[in-house]
Amino acid sequence: MAHYDWTMIAQPDAKQVADLAEKLAVPPFLARLLQQRGIVDPDAWARFINPSVTGLHDPFLLHDMDKAVARIQQAIANNEKITIYGDYDVDGLTASSIMKEALEAVGAEPEVFIPDRFADGYGPNPAVYKYLQSNGTKLVVTVDNGVAGKAVIDDAMAAGMDVVVTDHHELPDELPEAVAVVHPRHPDGDYPFGDLSGAGVAFKVATALLDEPPMDSIDLAALGTICDLVSLTDENRIIVQLGLQQIRSGARVGLTALLDAASIDPTTVDEQTVGFGIGPRLNALGRLGDANPGVTLLTTFDDEEAARLAANVNARNTERQGLVKKITKEAMAIAQQPNNLAAKTLVIANSGWHEGVLGIVASHIVEATGKPTLVLNIAKDGQSAKGSGRSVPDYHLFKSLQPVRDEMTHFGGHAMAVGLTVPTANIPKLHAAMEQLAQTVLADVGKPQLAITARLDPADLTLANYQVLRQLAPFGQGNPEPVFSLRPKRVEGIRQIGQGKDHLKFSADGVDVIAFGLGDQADALQAAQQVKLAVTLDQNTWQNRTSLQLRLNDMTISAPNVIDMRLPQPSAEQFRGAYTYVFFSAKTMAKLTRRFQFGGPTVLAKDLGQDTPNAVLVDLPQSHAQLQAAMAHVQLPVRVVFAADPAEIVAIPQREEFGRVLVYLRKAGPYDKHHLPALAAAVHVTVVQAIFAVQVFFELGFVTIDGALIHVSEHPVKAALDSATAYQQRDAFLKLAKHLLHDDRASLEALLTQP
Repeated sequence: MAHYDWTMIAQPDAKQVADLAEKLAVPPFLARLLQQRGIVDPDAWARFINPSVTGLHDPFLLHDMDKAVARIQQAIANNEKITIYGDYDVDGLTASSIMKEALEAVGAEPEVFIPDRFADGYGPNPAVYKYLQSNGTKLVVTVDNGVAGKAVIDDAMAAGMDVVVTDHHELPDELPEAVAVVHPRHPDGDYPFGDLSGAGVAFKVATALLDEPPMDSIDLAALGTICDLVSLTDENRIIVQLGLQQIRSGARVGLTALLDAASIDPTTVDEQTVGFGIGPRLNALGRLGDANPGVTLLTTFDDEEAARLAANVNARNTERQGLVKKITKEAMAIAQQPNNLAAKTLVIANSGWHEGVLGIVASHIVEATGKPTLVLNIAKDGQSAKGSGRSVPDYHLFKSLQPVRDEMTHFGGHAMAVGLTVPTANIPKLHAAMEQLAQTVLADVGKPQLAITARLDPADLTLANYQVLRQLAPFGQGNPEPVFSLRPKRVEGIRQIGQGKDHLKFSADGVDVIAFGLGDQADALQAAQQVKLAVTLDQNTWQNRTSLQLRLNDMTISAPNVIDMRLPQPSAEQFRGAYTYVFFSAKTMAKLTRRFQFGGPTVLAKDLGQDTPNAVLVDLPQSHAQLQAAMAHVQLPVRVVFAADPAEIVAIPQREEFGRVLVYLRKAGPYDKHHLPALAAAVHVTVVQAIFAVQVFFELGFVTIDGALIHVSEHPVKAALDSATAYQQRDAFLKLAKHLLHDDRASLEALLTQP
């Protein structure tokens, strides 16, 4: 099932494309995209693909830049102690590093303070500011924070420690009374581009201090700009284009060491490498503890120190990935409990979760469920919970919780993300407030939109088109990567990849497709009758051979109502997906849950709620009526495993085998039922068959049972064996089991979905 509603972007006509291709001397494939983006004259196209520092704006157009530079220069002239107060994310670390290098270049010896996420929190902290002042700091220069710290900064200024604020975050109603507030969207300013990152603002301050752009630091500015997800237009595009070129040159020791630790070829670095390779590694420091080594890594000139720090960063990221995977799995299981399946929003709380990664976990849950979500860690004493929330575009998460903000100890955020601490007793009030807003704003909201640039034909699937397309890069906010639709004639080689089988790889009309995070869709794709893909173009190099590769954004599948996951024997692969696993037998559920790790909740069929989605029927029902009852409570498509113990499906004894059992019982006199295995061996039937024969004999009056002893009746009334209810039920079960275990998929679907 598609996660998005696909919307086709307006398509230029063939003449427009041909004329623009000739005018700009580009292939028609690229001309179509340029027409859509409004790049239709040679000068605009030249500026777009040829970055130049001459396109950067005058830094002194930023509000208070002159005051900031004057105060920094004064501090240097008077040999005052300067502390750079940064932040623990990539934007904060790169901004701090840029400012450090700029101040050192003009003769200062600044110290850098990166707050601890858990001890200090984000932004100005009163205790830290007092410590800095007591430690001799005369000037604090904030980077990537400060505009929301009026109370702390005003107190510091009143106490005699000057503060220069450089920031890019949302402006509050009241700004600090600092020496200078340098911000691209300052209400009294008129800067021509308001979407700089924190690193971008630091880069502009450095430019003003040095009287020229600090090109040695433009790689850092590019890192911060990409990782902070600001618009990649205007001067941000120039910063990122030039910065990526510098990263690829290997000029910065720390970045080279980090790329080496991550097994990334520096010459291949692009915005995707930064966003998914470098950024998460640096962010892992602040998520798990002290982020200060990040600044040291980014600014060191020592190869050995860089290698040591890079290895540590890589190890922390591996730790972070493990935590995210573990907690996401646990949180997803909670999200799929019946009460949460029925809710429009989610509040997921548990103990023992690392608070530094809960924002990432919340994002994963939102992506999987489409529901605004809070993920909270409950403190050891059980009295409070702390965590993060993420939302969907149509739901203002911050506003949903405003009515109950007094129920929380700490609370902050915006439309798409929040952070909070709340007494555990008040968690239900938070969820109730979220649900109340959801009843109105999410009532008629459909899936998020996915803009489709164009439809691809098989002839378009070439490496040359990918290379042409890269002229539009770097992609990001304001310059989205083109997404194309493709309806392949052949989908082959479907396989799960990755350590946890989390990803999917397959071939579409002979071109490799990689689908991150969709490993659980392998069975659905394998069973699909028709497939439509939303893809971006990429390349893959293997053994010195580079070929076109497609990255999957979404897909629509014309799938059957029953997805066949049957195997001869139960396998861990059948139970990895984030589904609801339905058992007919409590005994079988206990046995298999001890043996395998399930990727979703397990539930008995008798306890199913209405319209349970993503259900997997794990074992065999005892009757057709039991099967029909379960099917009435699940949404289609339904996955089937139908795992069966061989002893469970042993055949009904033949008439002569029944006879041998009865003769043995008569000769043995009163027979202890605990010794039936010995009887079974003696008359050459299985234990299950022997027990079943006794059940039939008892029902027909052929035997009586007194405690543990079986007595053969002296003068039983004649009756056909198949007249016994136990016989008829067993016969019906075995016939049903034969269909469920051996029918082809189409016949199985007909059986399961019949009225």
